[in-house]
Order: sequence, then structure tokens, then C-alpha cells
Amino acid sequence: MKVDEIMSAPVVCMHPTEPVAHARNLMIRHKIKHLLVMEKGKPVGVLSMKNITKAMAGKGGAIEQRRPIDDFPAARVISGKLVTVSIGTDVKKAASMMLKHGTSCLPIVRGNEPAGVVTKTDVTRYFASNMIGRAKVRELMTSKVVTANRRSSLQHVLGLMEQNNISRVVITDGELPIGVITAADIAFAELEKPAEGASKQMVRFTRKAERASRPKYRYVKYVSATAESLMKKELLTIHADEDAAVAASTMLERGISGLPVVEGERLVGIITKTDLTRGVVELD
Repeated sequence: MKVDEIMSAPVVCMHPTEPVAHARNLMIRHKIKHLLVMEKGKPVGVLSMKNITKAMAGKGGAIEQRRPIDDFPAARVISGKLVTVSIGTDVKKAASMMLKHGTSCLPIVRGNEPAGVVTKTDVTRYFASNMIGRAKVRELMTSKVVTANRRSSLQHVLGLMEQNNISRVVITDGELPIGVITAADIAFAELEKPAEGASKQMVRFTRKAERASRPKYRYVKYVSATAESLMKKELLTIHADEDAAVAASTMLERGISGLPVVEGERLVGIITKTDLTRGVVELD
């Protein structure tokens, strides 16, 4: 099968001088995680949701420092080298290129013109339809699960994503998994309702108000959101012995990119779209 049979089109594009805030709004409006950056009619890069969270981590990861990042031009945040595939490329070859170059999105070109993009979501859809019965979840899952405590700061979670080059962290209460927080949860947190603007920061007063003509507060402490406040509280899991194609279908149906893997109530791994992409390369 060729990539033009599974690609996403038309392509949502932006100019490299447009700000990250515009990119974020486009992603929310079109329910996507990648934008093709175009200049003078030619693709010059891909801006992903993961690029945005990496930029946030580079700023120290504090949620209150995000606004300057929104003002960054896309050119400052996009991935380095642009990797493209032709419209006649095999799906397996495209999947292999994604793994080799560490990308989740490949622009598809016809000549010099963009015809569409192929993403790990498209490859996952291919897996769900064409690879039923080919592998169990345990054969493709990643055994090492990166976790954080429910009270962890978002700065800590961002650091874990950056250090491990991942887009999701399982949140735990002790040893019990209770939710998942993704790069999208953090990157889009303030703009879930773009028309209303960014939400106000939570504050806690450390002393009672002084009585005067107007109440006065001596000290104010800003409280950053925790992992628990942004995580998806409905924890979807899958058993290690389930068909990997079922995992692929579940991710597509629920709009997620990874599932914690369990045996009984024990967390034994995680299966992601990256794992399924690797499965296409190794099994197809």
C-alpha cells in the first residue's frame, strides 16, 4: 500500500513568521497535532505539538512562563531538517523513515508541491485495518513506563517528557496508576476555549487581608497547576495479551496516542502509536 492511500489531506499550513499562538489555535480548530510550515509555496518544516512542549521545557517548563513562547515565530520552534516522502512511497518505508528521523509526520510531495501528510495516526489506522492477529500487545509494547506522582509539578512532567523524548507520562498515586498526562494536555491547557483567552493563574494568599479602605494582602504566592489537575482522569488500559490491532483501534476511537498495559491491576508497560509504527516496519 502507498502513502497516498492513507495520507491526511488537505494540509493545514502556516507561515514561518506566524506565532506559536496562531499554530496552537489552528491545531485546536482542526483537531490536529502537526502543521506544515510553508514559505514561497514550498514546505520548509513541520511544527508539532511536541515542538511546543519542548520549547516550554526550554523555558524552564513553568506554566506561567508560557506566554512569551506564544509570541515565538514558528521558524523558531519547528523541527530542524525537513524530511519528505513522494506520493508513491510504501507505507512500510514511510513508517521506517518516521522511526529513523524521530518524527511523527512526513509531508507527502508531488514534485515540489505538498499533496498531504502521513502521520503516526495514519499508520495506526493502517495497522488497525490490515494487521489484525499479527501481534499481541506484549510483543510491541514498551516495558519501561515513565511515571510521575499526581502532585508533581508540570515543570517536572515537562522535564520527564524532554529527557525521555516522549509525549505522555503515566500519573500514579503511590504505585497505583490513576491517569495519563500528555504533551497536548500541557500545550493546550490555556487555550481549550481560545475565544475566552488564557485562564487566570491560581493564587493563594499567605496572610489575612489587612482592613483599610480596601483590603490589602501582604504576601501572595502563585500556585502552578499539578499533574493531577491536567491529567486525563479516565484511565484507559489494555491487557498485555490483547491483539495489538485492538489497541490501535482503541487509540483511534478515543483520540489518544498511547495505552498503559496491565496484567491484572499491575502496570507492565505502555503501547503507543510509535510502537505500532515499529510493528508495521517489523511485521508487515
